[in-house]
Amino acid sequence: MNTNNNQPATAVLLYHRMGWPKLGSLVAGQYVVPGLFKSQLNYLTTQEWSATLLADAVAQCKSGKPETRNQYCVTFDDGYLSVYEHACPALVDCGARATIYVVASCVGGINDWDRKAGDQEERMMTAAQVRELADNGFEIGSHTLTHPRLTEIDDDQLQRELIDSKHRLEDIIGKPVESFSYPYGDYDGRVLQAAIAAGYTNAVGTRLGVMVSSTALFEIPRINVRWNAIAPLLERKITRAMKASGFNR
Repeated sequence: MNTNNNQPATAVLLYHRMGWPKLGSLVAGQYVVPGLFKSQLNYLTTQEWSATLLADAVAQCKSGKPETRNQYCVTFDDGYLSVYEHACPALVDCGARATIYVVASCVGGINDWDRKAGDQEERMMTAAQVRELADNGFEIGSHTLTHPRLTEIDDDQLQRELIDSKHRLEDIIGKPVESFSYPYGDYDGRVLQAAIAAGYTNAVGTRLGVMVSSTALFEIPRINVRWNAIAPLLERKITRAMKASGFNR
């Protein structure tokens, strides 16, 4: 999967939940079984993609000195307990880490926003587990307080979702929270500017693409990895993302 371009790419992978899809789930495609996740990490290694933390990829962009080879970042939205139980140990085993975007008001609870929409209940990480991951090299980012569609709320609520979640997570981990993930990939110019004003240094969405040296750091694209992404399908997803970012392969 090497590119034909002079500059390397960073594929930012988006995951949500680990495990077998639950019967009746409204988002069954978000589940990735642990064995498949491990095989994806192994496959990327065989294709000479190196794992890096999103914070490091952002720092490379800021410095104007990106890596000279293709790399990938693993990100998780929401903060599900299944990620702590299954994905994080697999990452540690292969010497990698991930960025985990946590819904701050749901720490130690359940996925309230999904349950209210009629979806299956899932347990979320506890504060102690979030802190443990941060202490072991994982990056903790904010995914708001309550997981709303940010373009649909007023300015006061938008500030609370961005600022209060950041502060609450910083209190848990004792470190700055610098990265943000837009729930549902939903943002506009107002939301983007509010994220900057809240003190974040970067933000990720759900637009398909890969990260390059010229990527806007508050509009970082990602590749949504779903339940069926065996190696050939994962490769096709990355290929489509690279083409969407202007790579000719």
